[in-house]
Order: sequence, then C-alpha cells, then structure tokens
Amino acid sequence: MDGQGRQGSWLEWQQRCPLRRDQVEWQEREGTVLLRLRRTDWLARLMSWLVSRPLYRQVELDEIGGLVWQLCDGAHTVGDIANALQQRYQLSRREAIASLIQFLEQLHRRGLIAWEEAKR
Repeated sequence: MDGQGRQGSWLEWQQRCPLRRDQVEWQEREGTVLLRLRRTDWLARLMSWLVSRPLYRQVELDEIGGLVWQLCDGAHTVGDIANALQQRYQLSRREAIASLIQFLEQLHRRGLIAWEEAKR
C-alpha cells in the first residue's frame, strides 16, 4: 500500500477507532473467535420461518482476525492495531497495514463494526 487507501490516506486511517457493534455476540473458542449476529430484517426473519434458515449469521475468525476483533474496542486506533500485528506476527509495516485495512473494511461492510474518531 502506498499510503493512499481507498477511503483516505494512512494518516486518516490510523486515527480511526474501530468499535464492535453491540448487537454482535462473540466468544473466544480454541484459538478462534466466533461472532453471532442476529438477522433483523423482515425478509431474513420470513426466510428463517419458511425454510428453517438460522436466525443468526455466524462468522468464525482465525487467530489473527480474533486479535483484531478483540482490539476493536473503540479505544485502540487502526494504527495501534497495525502495531500489534507487526509485533506479534513479525509482519512488515506494509503487510500489516494492507491486510488490516482490507479486513476492517469487510467487517464494516458486514455491519460488525462502526468507526469512531480517536479521542487522543
């Protein structure tokens, strides 16, 4: 990544604080993190009733995704999380930033996290 992300520069990204949404239930499980999100739209509830579709959507995160998820607490910035990934998994700065931003964008698109501005 050359410092320019899809939605702004790295300087802007590193000041954001990802925050887990309250409606997402989660638990640590044998080196992974399991997320459960209740389907709330009327079509999902109807489909659940008609075809025994689960009312919850589940996502299982691996060890790295689980670490990122735990740090999405509204207190850690994206920069803090990138530093943690670099140190724990011996990633280059470029690898940590590129992977982290892509993962956080996916979590945001799926409605699992929200963004807050850093309070520093």
